[in-house]
This record gives sequence, C-alpha cells and structure tokens, in this order.
Amino acid sequence: MRQYRYKHITIDAISIGGVENCYLLKDYKFAVDIGRGPQQVIEIPNIFITHGHLDHAAGIPYYFSQRSLKGKEPGTVYVPKKLKKPLNAILKKWHKIEGFQYSNTIKGLKHLSTVPLTEGYYIKCFESFHRIPGLSYALMRKTSKLKKEFLNLPGEQIKKLRESKKDIFDAQHICVAFFSGDTTIEVLEKYPEARQAKVLVIECTYIDDARPIERARKWGHIHLDEIIDKHKLFENEKIFLTHFSRRYQPSYIKEILNQKLPDEIKNRIEPIIF
Repeated sequence: MRQYRYKHITIDAISIGGVENCYLLKDYKFAVDIGRGPQQVIEIPNIFITHGHLDHAAGIPYYFSQRSLKGKEPGTVYVPKKLKKPLNAILKKWHKIEGFQYSNTIKGLKHLSTVPLTEGYYIKCFESFHRIPGLSYALMRKTSKLKKEFLNLPGEQIKKLRESKKDIFDAQHICVAFFSGDTTIEVLEKYPEARQAKVLVIECTYIDDARPIERARKWGHIHLDEIIDKHKLFENEKIFLTHFSRRYQPSYIKEILNQKLPDEIKNRIEPIIF
C-alpha cells in the first residue's frame, strides 16, 4: 500500500483494476474495499465493500480469520444488501475448511443507509452504477451553524439562548470524502456529494482509444474522456483517480493524464498507480 495525503485526509491505498483495491483511512477507523486482505486493514474495525468482485472483496474471510487469530473483536464488514446472504454462506464454508468457528459480522446496506463512525462523522451510502449491485460511500461530517436570524447577536446573548436550550443552530452535513467504487460516470452526475466532496476518489479504468467509452460503459466503468467531458462538474478540492486497467504502465498513465487533462482541473488530480 502507498500513502496519499490531502490536508487532514490520509489514505493508505492499493488500486489495480481487476487485481486489488483497498482504501484505508486509519484516522476515521474504516476502509473502503479490502482487496486481497493487506495486513494494514486487519487492524481496522469497519470495512465498507463497494461490490462483490474479487479485486474488491476477496480478503473478507481472511480478515475475520486474522482478527480471530489475534484475539480481536470480529470487526464489521458492511456490504450491499444483496451480498450479505451469499457472503455468510461462503464464510460458513471457510469455517469448515479451516476447522474452527470464528466470529464474523456482516451487515447489509442500501441506498442512503448511514453508519456512525467517530464522533461527528458517519458513512452515507449511494447506489452505484456497475454490472452487479454496488454502493459508493461518502465520509460525512455533521456540524452546527448559527441560524441567520441570530448571526448579529452579541456573544453573551447567544450564550443565554443556548443555556435556555433555544434552537439557534442548523445542522450541516459536509462531505469530506467520496469513494465511487466501480461505476459509470452517472455517479458524478446524480449525487451532489460526489461533486462537492473535499476529496473525491473516483475510478478511471480506461484512458485511451484502445478501450473506448463504449467499452467502459459496457463493463460498468469510467473512461478518462468522460471525466474530461464532465470536468466542469467537479467542485472537489482534490481528486484521486483509481482502478486503472493493469494494461497501463504507471509512466503511460502519467503521460496520458498530462496530455489530455484540461488545465483547470489538472492541478487537482492525482493518480493512485502501482
């Protein structure tokens, strides 16, 4: 895994399309996808799986087995609702294969489900647009903002209103980071959270004419040309492109991005490449 940073957000990541994908945010105690089960993710109590393809979900049995071996609480793996039943069946098979019963907690999620994390933060789910059922995940922060009618009041008066328990604040929900998972470009078009997240981690499987947009859409993926076409929609401060096809070498990815990306978005984009 390699570390990527933007301001207070640190992401330990590995991302190779069709091979392994995992994004770990230690400070918030969660990971998106588990890949083949890198050791770093075993310590994390909350895993959010975008969909059931093996490059995103193969490490689930290993995760539970390793946590049991280390005497840890089982942790929780959150998955698209339709994935819960077959995954539990697979885990029962692994119990038999390994010769002992270990604890595992799998919870199914659906569009707009929320899961609390550390204080003031939570995960919000969004249906993605892939070949199989999937979810995108947003790291949200809940804050309070003084209502407009109280903005000009002196501090002492505001303090008295708070002590009287008068409702003087509006709740604000800020998208800190958005993880698209495997999806088509519709995830950007449909969800404001994807466009407005401070940090966007979005797939970009294909980048050249050898695999055109039509092929990307057929397999439920995003092509770089679509990102370029929609670049004015991106309000994000930082954009990490991920899930590049393994047919591309890192040097080639950098070359294509440098050639094709418009200047107004280029300085906000960084590829996660291996």
